[in-house]
Amino acid sequence: MDEERLRDAAGVDYGELPELTRTLRALGSARRGGTSQELFFTPLLEARKRAEGARTAEAKIRAFDASDLRRALEKAVERIIADWPDDRPSIRRALRAELSHRVQSYNDALSSLSARAAEASHASDETRLAAWRAWTTQLTLVFDVADRTWMMLRKVVDSLPKGRP
Repeated sequence: MDEERLRDAAGVDYGELPELTRTLRALGSARRGGTSQELFFTPLLEARKRAEGARTAEAKIRAFDASDLRRALEKAVERIIADWPDDRPSIRRALRAELSHRVQSYNDALSSLSARAAEASHASDETRLAAWRAWTTQLTLVFDVADRTWMMLRKVVDSLPKGRP
């Protein structure tokens, strides 16, 4: 993808992002999610901020690096495990397995985002618009899936004893 603003055949700019946070019902609604919720959502929100400030479609795509978002997700999950009051290894393994199951759809959405990003970055002039649209559609889905994933993780976070983050 070249570094100029993308325009369709009619000259309409299509390097703009769709509204991404509209579907985030869980954002700001935490009872006791606190730091874990911030760890979970902040990488997405920071990527959105970087993308909004980017001048090119390619830079917008790079702002949402799926590998970075996946590492941030792993960090959020590890934080929940670290805050769990039972230190027995078997309990922690079971909790890690349960949390991994709960975040699988988000991981899958990030994998698809990575694939759409590669397609958009290497698209020909003829397929560039379709590739951009496929990427933005997947990006919107990532935000929606992140919201649903947090709601599943929040059930675990909310079950932490009072006094824990």
